[in-house]
Amino acid sequence: MKIYDVRTGKEIDKKVEELKQCGRKGKVEGHHMLSEIFEQTETIKKAAQQEDAKLIEAAMEILRAKNVIFVACGTARHASIIGRYALSKVARKFADVVMAHEFQYFMESVNDGTLIIAVSQSGETADVLEGVKEAKRKGAKLISVTNVPTSSLARISDIVFDIHAGPEVAVASTKAFTGQVAVLYMLAYAAKNKIQEAELNLEAIASKIPEILAENECVLKELAENLKEKHDFYYLARGIDFAIASEGALKLKEITYIHAEGMPAGELKHGTLSLIEKGTPIVVICPNDYTFEETLNNAREAKSRGAYIIGVSDEKKDLFDVWIKIPRVEEIFYPLVSVIPLQLFAYYMAVARNKNPDKPRNLAKSVTVK
Repeated sequence: MKIYDVRTGKEIDKKVEELKQCGRKGKVEGHHMLSEIFEQTETIKKAAQQEDAKLIEAAMEILRAKNVIFVACGTARHASIIGRYALSKVARKFADVVMAHEFQYFMESVNDGTLIIAVSQSGETADVLEGVKEAKRKGAKLISVTNVPTSSLARISDIVFDIHAGPEVAVASTKAFTGQVAVLYMLAYAAKNKIQEAELNLEAIASKIPEILAENECVLKELAENLKEKHDFYYLARGIDFAIASEGALKLKEITYIHAEGMPAGELKHGTLSLIEKGTPIVVICPNDYTFEETLNNAREAKSRGAYIIGVSDEKKDLFDVWIKIPRVEEIFYPLVSVIPLQLFAYYMAVARNKNPDKPRNLAKSVTVK
């Protein structure tokens, strides 16, 4: 094949590049975790489809409460951190997030002016159940966000939100996490009387997930092969994106057995910077939102110490050694598009290290003991 300039008629010398094709068609084959990552286009939409009357009832409880406390563990706690930011930014309502196993130590502050929002995929998490039962005895109201509407948690709740994710087989949560986040966004927007706006936004974001996966799949596979022998990863972000740094690190730890730490980017220079050396992988979640420039500054600090910077952003920067591209969305919703490629990266890291991502050692799907 020859290529010519239409204006001059002269032949143009063009370099031929082979394009890597990683797109998928039809059903996703392989591990349950991979299938569940790809299911999120539909599960986010389903999670957003909650009854308006129930959302309004819950919103009124949130606005009336003197204290709003999210109670959760692990991945559900990271979803709750996003819920806390959403309530603050959208509804101007401050809330706190307490790890369920620590909640018992705060009972002196719980009374009939307290609203508990308990988040649990199974609804059977022992630490969650113990804490919220005691809070109810002290007069607190209880809203639950769960994937099992017949669970023990749901039965003792005043209001129950089913995330409608369907069975999640892989131990490491993916679609249940984004389902929880979607419901918490719906609650925050309901408290501002903007239910339809939230649902439309979530549907639009869900429709972008195939694009996120298709654009990054080859990059993430190659990155996993290149980094599979690394022993330490650090995930940095600020504001509402901090929860995704924590969740991305947790996914990597759970299924690859690599040490990974998620932290607010501003904390890097308060101690952890001493651990950064040449080649240390740092995943920087920095969408072009209100946290963008400050997070990039923290990444530059790490880069100057030799760190290998993996940027998760809607804007490419020379600072990044590898760019994981996400679409531009309304800034409060960036967590939902940022977490998808990090889930897939953890999956490919596990596969590259010959680990079973569906059944990580020492872990169970539902933690029913203290």
